[in-house]
Amino acid sequence: MTDEWGFYERLTESEQMRILVNIGYKSEMPLAEYSDLLSVTLNLYTVRQTTQTKKALIVQLELFESKLEKWASGMFNAKYVGRINTSTRLEFYYYVPKGVFSADAFQEWMQREWTFRAQQYVKDDAGWEFYGFLLPNRLEELFVHNAHMIYALLHKGDNIGQPRNVYHWLLFAQAEDRTAVEPTLRQLGYRIEKERPGEPDAGYPFPLVISRFDDVKLDTVNERVRELYGVISDYDSRYDGWGSTMRISSTGRFRQNVKRLLNTTLRRFHPGRR
Repeated sequence: MTDEWGFYERLTESEQMRILVNIGYKSEMPLAEYSDLLSVTLNLYTVRQTTQTKKALIVQLELFESKLEKWASGMFNAKYVGRINTSTRLEFYYYVPKGVFSADAFQEWMQREWTFRAQQYVKDDAGWEFYGFLLPNRLEELFVHNAHMIYALLHKGDNIGQPRNVYHWLLFAQAEDRTAVEPTLRQLGYRIEKERPGEPDAGYPFPLVISRFDDVKLDTVNERVRELYGVISDYDSRYDGWGSTMRISSTGRFRQNVKRLLNTTLRRFHPGRR
């Protein structure tokens, strides 16, 4: 099994959940020897009250997550499979071998590492049903892809808050369905890009490229994908992704210039390097 983490948001009737899940277990779950599900839940209300900035809060929670994973894997050979973050709590989920978890050892460790309110429970889940709950559905898989895309843009210095033309690719099995959906898309503020023919798929030979002037923040992109997914769900169709030109921030331009300078210097002192 290799780590393959996916991040996405799931909306329920009562709350918004931000889910991080190790999709790498999907092909081999359930692991027969790991039949107990361990959950550790942190109450975030008190933590927020005593933490001065959001950045400090994130650093504190990330440090706890790292320490918990290291301790649980070393102490109980636990497999970290995911976490759920809501406005009020942060939940971590592990699978451990049957009967190895010690509540007393956990409480001793928590007293050393965490001063705020926390809860833990262990229950039998030999079929890894809760892991199945964490896995993304078809729409949420698109959200996972969005998160990867936007992380890559940020890594390259993109100012994701700056609006630009964002293109979306839709694929249809029937030409009449493609034509029928166009008025709805226009009403929602999308432009039909007639000059961009798109690339047909073997099962969906009728592509449609649309665009909208948007930023590419994760919430914005996810909302557009959710909207388009719903619009085309009545047809034999598929949402095939999005793209845009980059808008480099001043910090990104500085980093690119430094990188370019370093590459030039390396070529100067290492003329055989390509």
